[in-house]
Amino acid sequence: MASSADVKSLIEITNKDLRLRGHKASLGIQNGLLYVRGTFPIKGRTKISTGIKASIKGVSLAETRLLDLLTAIKSTGAIPDPLPWENRKISTTGYPKVRVRDAIAKLKKQFFSTKTANPESRQNTWNTMQYGLDKLDPGAYVTVDYLLAKVIEKSTSANMKLKLKQYYKRLANTIDLPDVNKFNDIETPYEPEERIIPWELEEGVLEFAESIRNHPRYGWLTCAMIFYGCRPSESFFLVPKESGTATTYTIKQKKKLPKKRFAMMLPDEVKYIKKLDLLDINRPLTFENAADFNPNASKTICDAWLKWLKKQITDLELYDLRHFWARRSIRQRVPTALAVKAMGTSYKIFENTYLKTMDEEDIEDYLKRNVS
Repeated sequence: MASSADVKSLIEITNKDLRLRGHKASLGIQNGLLYVRGTFPIKGRTKISTGIKASIKGVSLAETRLLDLLTAIKSTGAIPDPLPWENRKISTTGYPKVRVRDAIAKLKKQFFSTKTANPESRQNTWNTMQYGLDKLDPGAYVTVDYLLAKVIEKSTSANMKLKLKQYYKRLANTIDLPDVNKFNDIETPYEPEERIIPWELEEGVLEFAESIRNHPRYGWLTCAMIFYGCRPSESFFLVPKESGTATTYTIKQKKKLPKKRFAMMLPDEVKYIKKLDLLDINRPLTFENAADFNPNASKTICDAWLKWLKKQITDLELYDLRHFWARRSIRQRVPTALAVKAMGTSYKIFENTYLKTMDEEDIEDYLKRNVS
């Protein structure tokens, strides 16, 4: 049977581990019970009883309650009432005692144990999962309640909440937690996040094209998006012609081969073919046809390209260049059917994304041009 000295020694080791992991709270003993000690919002420096008897087994459970308490405080900004362990029954009978780091290692081993025809795709999937799993404290014991608290604490959107729920439920199943069905209580409706397009940057986009055209890696690619309105990965196919048209391939559906289509410069901008020597193609990646398309290679270049672009203009995304082309097409009175076809998009998307942005100033400009 463990002595009180053994329990105190284990508490010292646990507290040292907590400090190394960055937690500003510790465990102690008072009247034969384990408590959490720390400086908390509103109450300041205080002790909170865990209700657990001081024992070797009790220390590990008290540590879990300490972590649950810190998670709840970080989420709400105050000590919760009731305390996390008071509003649920935590069963220790038959409950596996596994730390996060060990559970993740087991999940990773299982994940890569089956054969796949596309190892690179599997690695990419794991990298995405790893991003969510890294939000957990590697030294914490895995309980469903701890994982659920982390889903709520770490989610900044409905989509992230859905993803974390999937990753953490999979982690719980890996070590056979008995109460994994609790994940079903979390409502996670998918709500696509709508980014506000920085239309105010549209005005200087042609001057921007002139300033970056000579960049050896991303200059031509950026101009391709600005003047032809293509998607980033479609610029690797784009072959411009002196007439102002170009050929490329539409890429918008996963697991389907790209489809060949035409693209076009806007009427007022055809002069830039010669001015910026756009027929002289220089880019880090080229696909000759649909069969050549490599989505992973494309993504690698696009990610690096985006980082470079943001160094030029912080608030700019690659797709903004395509959006700007669409709105300029409206202002230059390109027939909607032609613009939709050149972009490889649909009437509905074009109307909802671009036509609705036209304002009173655009209407007045139209009347000045067309009313004598």
